[in-house]
Amino acid sequence: MQDIIIPHRAAPTLSASQAEIRGESGEIFDLLQLGLNAGIPHALVTLIEVEGGSSRAIGAQMAVLADGRYCGYLSGGCIEAAVAAEAMQAIEAGENRILRFGVGSPFFDIRLPCGGSIEVHVHVNLAADIVQSIAELLRQRTAFGLELTPSTGGAQLIASMAPGSRTGWSDDAFLRCYSPVTRLLLIGRGVELESMARMGAAAGLDLVAFCVDDFSAATAERFGAATERLLTPADAPPLPIDPWTAVVFLFHDRDWEAGLLGAALSGDAFFIGALGSRRAHAVRRDRLLAAGVSGASIGRIRGPIGLFGPTRDANALAISILADVTHSRLEFDQV
Repeated sequence: MQDIIIPHRAAPTLSASQAEIRGESGEIFDLLQLGLNAGIPHALVTLIEVEGGSSRAIGAQMAVLADGRYCGYLSGGCIEAAVAAEAMQAIEAGENRILRFGVGSPFFDIRLPCGGSIEVHVHVNLAADIVQSIAELLRQRTAFGLELTPSTGGAQLIASMAPGSRTGWSDDAFLRCYSPVTRLLLIGRGVELESMARMGAAAGLDLVAFCVDDFSAATAERFGAATERLLTPADAPPLPIDPWTAVVFLFHDRDWEAGLLGAALSGDAFFIGALGSRRAHAVRRDRLLAAGVSGASIGRIRGPIGLFGPTRDANALAISILADVTHSRLEFDQV
């Protein structure tokens, strides 16, 4: 009698800090890599169509191994085990499949609470070189794409894509676009910096901190942050900024932030914000203009930062700033 393998969510294959830096896609492709290394057949499952409501957007993915392990989400958690079971059957048959769940699905006992329907593409045994290349591109914080053609079973890696490229269909091919998780670059001191680090770590962001106070190694490890202590404003090395970086200045001392703001403005961060009131921001603007910074560049600086009004509580401030950063990233991705 053949053993029945029950699908079960895989234990994380990444450390906490790695998972934060690479996000859910990193976990998915690490599980596929783990399967390849162990000689276990696998499938990459991609949400390719949504009708009605859905808790996940098209392009959401899962990794499924033939031994029952899986990770990733295509819904709010209500159908993943069923999808994994169907993917395991596809793996056993050695064939790609398109499956429908919800309205109009043959799986009448599997319903979506939102009342809609979804279609998913099960790609069996994605090529090892593609899996390995994707894992490396995720580590390098590169925007890239994976083109899946269900009609032919094809899969092609597109190693470079412009920021803002969209996931979706083009003729008979489905393009899944990947971009790095938000890097939260904190520059400042004190309780505001620590609260922002804690919130950023909880949100799974790629966290980097340049601090004036003693942001200890133990604290940095707890938050999953790469840190550097600044003794003077001139101590900062080149700031690690790419298009998916949000730079947040958390100084009450304007002398500390002036030169560092110029360095941030020379990069292509999607968000630059600085702590302070409207009056403080006006003083900041005048000082930067006097230093020769253009008005257009200064206009990139958010001040005051945060989605809701003034607060004197560090935790509430951190939540407000993180919401502002998240909203700006969503707008950036939709450009």
